[in-house]
Amino acid sequence: MEFFHLHFLAACRWNPLVFVGLWGVTLFDIYAAIVLLFRIPPLRFNGLSSDQRKFARVAVIVLLGLNWIYLLLRPPGVF
Repeated sequence: MEFFHLHFLAACRWNPLVFVGLWGVTLFDIYAAIVLLFRIPPLRFNGLSSDQRKFARVAVIVLLGLNWIYLLLRPPGVF
């Protein structure tokens, strides 16, 4: 709710991973609108090697773990 009310600092304090995810969705929506309106060919990421895919999977798991730890250890006054 804080993100949609444009209270970005409060939104980041609530849950940093969701905050980053919402920014990602917002930027993707802007990108998709530009591609559709101007009929630009979309970007493709088909050429990822197995090492790059493995790195992406590990990075996502690490980010989820760090976010979970943050949520467990955050100060009680944040809510």
